[in-house]
Amino acid sequence: MKLIIFILAAAFLLSVPHAALADDGLESVVDKVQKKYEQISDFHADFSQEAEVKALNKVQKAQGEVWFKKPGKMRWNYHAPAEDEIVSDGNTLWYYSQEEKQVIESPLSKVSDTETTSTLLSGLGKIKELFDVSFAKAEGLDGAGSYLLDLKPKTEEEGYNKVTIAVDKNTMLVNTMYLYDPYGNLTTVNLTDISVDKGVPDSLFVFNVPDGVEVIKPPSIGQ
Repeated sequence: MKLIIFILAAAFLLSVPHAALADDGLESVVDKVQKKYEQISDFHADFSQEAEVKALNKVQKAQGEVWFKKPGKMRWNYHAPAEDEIVSDGNTLWYYSQEEKQVIESPLSKVSDTETTSTLLSGLGKIKELFDVSFAKAEGLDGAGSYLLDLKPKTEEEGYNKVTIAVDKNTMLVNTMYLYDPYGNLTTVNLTDISVDKGVPDSLFVFNVPDGVEVIKPPSIGQ
């Protein structure tokens, strides 16, 4: 199910010498990221995604736009390879497949991994509460000069067992996520054209079921 694309989701330069971390130790970087995301009210970015599926020996690609707004609202519009939408108003999650003419509707609280995944981009203000954080490399930086942080969930997650995020040194915003699942698969999500606090309207997070579209509520949730 393509909800796994959302889960592998889940936020929000020149090479720098190692000495640059003298004033930017792990605790300092984490505090800056947490403070940044605590202050953000809404978020928009274009995204591209590559999922390496070892069992199929293939790479699945997707791209589109993502919006977040506190508290708990989000929208993922996939433009390729299919026109899919994942929308939440903070209470209900809708996954709409235009090709299949179906929408899956579930209470957000009942969807596996949504709390941690939503935190990755729309929260990160809880980064120290939800994750054990370390530098992914000894120098703490990737080749583009972004901070590279490993996040390991403090509670067991079904969708993934580790996330690595790249954080822009200047904006303290996440620009890349690497998600590792228990089966050795890797999904990379790149964020570009990031904008914050532009006054995204609540109406963007309301999903109106198109005519002729079947609404599916999973039995264990809808009963």
